Amino acid sequence: IVDCILARVGAGDSQVKGVSTFMAEMLETATILKTASKNSLIIIDELGRGTSTYDGFGLAWAISEYISTKIGCFCLFATHFHELTSLADSVSTVSNLHVTALTSDNKLTLLYKVKKGVCDQSFGIHVAELAHFPADVIEFARQKAQELEIFHKIGGAGEIDDTDEPSAKRRRLEVKEGEKLIDEYLQAIRSLPYKEMEWT
Repeated sequence: IVDCILARVGAGDSQVKGVSTFMAEMLETATILKTASKNSLIIIDELGRGTSTYDGFGLAWAISEYISTKIGCFCLFATHFHELTSLADSVSTVSNLHVTALTSDNKLTLLYKVKKGVCDQSFGIHVAELAHFPADVIEFARQKAQELEIFHKIGGAGEIDDTDEPSAKRRRLEVKEGEKLIDEYLQAIRSLPYKEMEWT
């Protein structure tokens, strides 16, 4: 039993009152932070989308950490910021869950199952494909996403800096490296001359 359910979900504005979508999001979140007690249930979906990536991430991190360490109530906090999942490494009451999906041959299959752990990739471009975006737009989006990931990895001296990389991104890279090793192994097995081998 909870004393109240406080939700910040969806996008809406009030142009007549001069309130943008992002301002509405901030006003609703401020009310949640001021109202919630340790016995409340908070539901927040995709906080920080209406501003720059860095501002949005900073706000999402600060708000989620405040809820988990100061308020201490149960909270469902859905986010598109993979980096935010590393909060679980420093706050013991935070747990990561993700909704499962499969990708194969550039196709996305949503499984609608919730599992423990961090999602190892984003599916935005896959969803754009499902919405029938032009192929040129999809390819350009993939190219720009890769460029941004490379840019994000570059340290101040212009070299790759893996030491501060979020654990979610590290796990995703480890999975990709593992998949590459498995593919190489399977190719090596397929290339063996089975017909010429002696079987005992």
